[in-house]
Amino acid sequence: MNILVIGGFLGAGKTSFIKAMTRATGRQFVVVENEFGNINLDSRALQNDNPEMKVWELTEGCICCSMNMDFSMSVMTIANTLRPDYLLVEPSGVALPSRIIAGLQKISYGDIGVLAPVTIVDAQHFRTQRRDYAEYFEDQVKAAGTVVLSKSENMSEADFAEAERELDLAPGTHFPRCHYSRWSKEEWTALLSKRLPGDGAGADSPAAEPVRPLMNLALRGVSFSSPVELIAKFELLLSGALGRVVRAKGFAPKVNADEWLSFNVVDGNYEITASDPAESGDMVIIGEDLKTDLLHQLFGGVPVEEEPEEE
Repeated sequence: MNILVIGGFLGAGKTSFIKAMTRATGRQFVVVENEFGNINLDSRALQNDNPEMKVWELTEGCICCSMNMDFSMSVMTIANTLRPDYLLVEPSGVALPSRIIAGLQKISYGDIGVLAPVTIVDAQHFRTQRRDYAEYFEDQVKAAGTVVLSKSENMSEADFAEAERELDLAPGTHFPRCHYSRWSKEEWTALLSKRLPGDGAGADSPAAEPVRPLMNLALRGVSFSSPVELIAKFELLLSGALGRVVRAKGFAPKVNADEWLSFNVVDGNYEITASDPAESGDMVIIGEDLKTDLLHQLFGGVPVEEEPEEE
């Protein structure tokens, strides 16, 4: 089993990249999802796109520490029971991949190997993310064997060259100079054969602790009366009056109707699109100094609390 970590900051587009990889390679992957929050929305998006995909959901924080046994045992269980050719690990956008890689290297033996990680970088917002959350961002980029620019469909080769210069990538880091929608099948499959060197990222240089820790609010049972109402709520969400929102996402139904919408908020911008129906309207809000009580009042639903650890 080869393990490929696909990281990137909040809203970079990791799940979209995994869906594109599945379609381009024609392979069925097993995916380990680790959301920052108590509702896993990305697993729903993956399985809506590919119902046959096997997705393991892990709770907040459990793969961020290189010594965490929950994550290691999950990987070993997948290796011994499902025996996939490839396991994709999608950590939270505020994970530190160097720690994850260090943990994976400790269980890498025999039929379990670690591939060079992929980091997705948001071409539109990476400068702000790097400035405000440097510990997360720098660790994600430095841990990568390949750095992929998402949201770059309209960028020129000169734009890619400038982004590569600004990112100041480590020697040997692969940096494709076009959006992944234009990749050949050979370019996709190359990611599945590029092994992590024996002295891979994070093994000897533990990441610094973030100086601006983020918090989250997860809500279940969210709904809306009209798209106009939802837009008004997002304008208030992004005003700063309820805390600094770095990322929000979710699905919600219109009251007493079959209409469902999905929404994404990244770095001051939001997008609302039509969505397939789901079991419930759920959303996660991530940011700093969030006024969780007021956010709960604004969007409704029921806060989903973190489940207590078993004794």
